[in-house]
Amino acid sequence: MGARVNFLIAYATTEGQTDKIARYMAAALTEDGHEVRFHNVSDLSGGLTVTDYDKVIVAGSVHSGKHQPDLELFAFANRERLNQVPGLLVSVSLAAAFPDTLNEARGYVDTLLEATHWKPAQVILIAGAVKPGNYDWFEKSALLEGDLAGHLNEDLQETREFTDWGALKQQVAEFARS
Repeated sequence: MGARVNFLIAYATTEGQTDKIARYMAAALTEDGHEVRFHNVSDLSGGLTVTDYDKVIVAGSVHSGKHQPDLELFAFANRERLNQVPGLLVSVSLAAAFPDTLNEARGYVDTLLEATHWKPAQVILIAGAVKPGNYDWFEKSALLEGDLAGHLNEDLQETREFTDWGALKQQVAEFARS
């Protein structure tokens, strides 16, 4: 283990998978001896000051082609400080799960970074999950008719997780050492 680093993990979640991913990253970093503050950017009561941290991880998921508005607002509002510290963007999407939709996942990141004027040191594209119990008819239809349709079961009855936890842990450890 290298020097102890004070991390901020700021995240936004819609269906809970990014929350799970953020908690996993926090546990991995804590296990390696780092200090971690874990913060949902949708919670405005936290008294968060980005300047208090050595490194920042920002994680958010993509729905309907965009990251959460709260995540975009957080990155834009804190862009000056985020551009001064080593930063990692963890973009969670189903498009990141499949080689034929990986460019789509990269496009979501490009759109977010262009809108926020943030230039993180690293970006991780990580696959999310399909959670049909959370979807209305329109959302299910959009999944079954979009670019990902060939990768999903037509019934969309059961949760299916695509997150590669081992790869995520390795990439976060590499960022911590950088």
